[in-house]
Amino acid sequence: MPTLQDVAEKAGVSTATVSKVLSNTPYFTEKTRRKVMHAVEELGYAPNLPARALSGGKTHIIAVTFPYVYEAIFTDPLVLRILEGIETECTQRGYNILLSTPLLSADGPDEHYLNLIRSGYVEGVIAIDNVPLASAFEPVKKRGIPGVVLGYHTGDYFVRSDDVSGGLQMMNHILGLGHRKIGIISVPEVLHFSIYHRLEGMRRAAERAGLNFDDLPKANGDFSVNSGEKCAAQLLSEYRDITALICLNDRMAMGAIRHAHEKGRHVPDNLTIVGYDDIPMAGSFEPPLTTIDQQAPEMGRASARMLFEVLDNKKPAPIHVPTHLVIRQSAAPPV
Repeated sequence: MPTLQDVAEKAGVSTATVSKVLSNTPYFTEKTRRKVMHAVEELGYAPNLPARALSGGKTHIIAVTFPYVYEAIFTDPLVLRILEGIETECTQRGYNILLSTPLLSADGPDEHYLNLIRSGYVEGVIAIDNVPLASAFEPVKKRGIPGVVLGYHTGDYFVRSDDVSGGLQMMNHILGLGHRKIGIISVPEVLHFSIYHRLEGMRRAAERAGLNFDDLPKANGDFSVNSGEKCAAQLLSEYRDITALICLNDRMAMGAIRHAHEKGRHVPDNLTIVGYDDIPMAGSFEPPLTTIDQQAPEMGRASARMLFEVLDNKKPAPIHVPTHLVIRQSAAPPV
């Protein structure tokens, strides 16, 4: 296989110049860049990234960690929107993304993920870290690799959604419509830090309105459409006076609406159902979902920008990304 030296000789430059061009380092001319890249293309040269990592050079690879919780990440539209934001920033900086989906246990992430962190292959890590069971970021921190937490586990640099505000806004909206017989479709708080904070915001709004939050009917799903359908069936059969269901993600809300339609209940005329996340399908669903916009692409962009600041030896401040209520057609006053 062609070597760095072969590229340098063909381009008529030094190996140091070739390295600078391939690492997108400044201080070379456009003419030099074209000569080097023409030589790379003609020779079919591919950088040996593991060797570059072991020698202390830059690989221009960022690991993005999505711990496996319930299902493959590519079935979750929210995760894909976060990744969209990360990818946008990384591409602009000339970096590639390496996705990792470690399995978590009480002992921490699985060995395959730990081997990746030990390898020196990645320059930095963005860890989506919201599972109380274990932290995917802890091994990164111990290894001294530059990193950013997108979530609630501890790290020097982090980006978080304002989940308390999201829960508060949604409950205030439902209460403002006149609902008092409210059911909640959630997931167990011990499985996801953000759920605790959303519920805390809802609790504050409910108690300000004179409701005992703990008395509100609740059912736990797993973020999926099917679980939302099952939870709605449970709540609406046990509590027939419910006029509104607050679902803590959009997919569970869609499942709840599907169940309501199957039972002949029209949303929102005789049942309000709302979601959380504002995934792309939320606006085109029937009816379009009232929901909370987490600004998922912005969370991704913010975490990537923060990581590049860390790589540039800066110390960025934590970021709390605002949430916004999006009012559509799935909520109405009780009949």
